[in-house]
Amino acid sequence: MDQKSDIYSYGVVLMELITGRRAVEAEFGEGQDIVGWVRDKIRSNTVEEHLDQNVGGRCAHVREEMLLVLRIAVLCTARAPRDRPSMRDVITMLGEAKPRRKSGSSGTTSGKDKDSAAPAAVAPAVVVDKDRPVFSTTPDSDYD
Repeated sequence: MDQKSDIYSYGVVLMELITGRRAVEAEFGEGQDIVGWVRDKIRSNTVEEHLDQNVGGRCAHVREEMLLVLRIAVLCTARAPRDRPSMRDVITMLGEAKPRRKSGSSGTTSGKDKDSAAPAAVAPAVVVDKDRPVFSTTPDSDYD
């Protein structure tokens, strides 16, 4: 096994955690595994219905985080090993996989740096549009 195989396996584990499903289930259909099943749910725009409710899938911001992590899992399970991210990239993406939150007091600066402009010093929030992929790589459309 090489690093790209490990990345694929990691993506499968992420899918199992997010959906509460096993890698292979009869419900997926003959010759289908969780990777193909998740891709089918993404293409049909029904993936949100299949998030594991026991992991917090009832809470809106947790669902949003789960969808972000699921998209990372899809990248990890790209059909061609060369299209899979490195583990370093996966870790970076997981660290950035936070949904947008309404800023309250957390969006303010501490005032310790008097030379920085208060609102301009705060990094802009990433806006998640559920109709567009979070990352530029999309699931392989020819995955069987």
